[in-house]
Amino acid sequence: MKDAKFAITDIETTGSGIKGNKITEICVMVVQNGEIIDEYSSLVNPSQSIPLYIESLTGINDEMVSNAPQF
Repeated sequence: MKDAKFAITDIETTGSGIKGNKITEICVMVVQNGEIIDEYSSLVNPSQSIPLYIESLTGINDEMVSNAPQF
């Protein structure tokens, strides 16, 4: 399937696992023939504090997401 398109998604959250953690950033890249043809990225306000460990891992802090849209 030479002309197949597919999307790669990356999501950052306030912690590991599913329970109680919220999304802080989402990125989607559309790839065709090995090249990125479209992309979307947005910070997301998780409506909760981002732990220091996650801030050091992702570089995303509470101030950065304070005016971002909620998921």
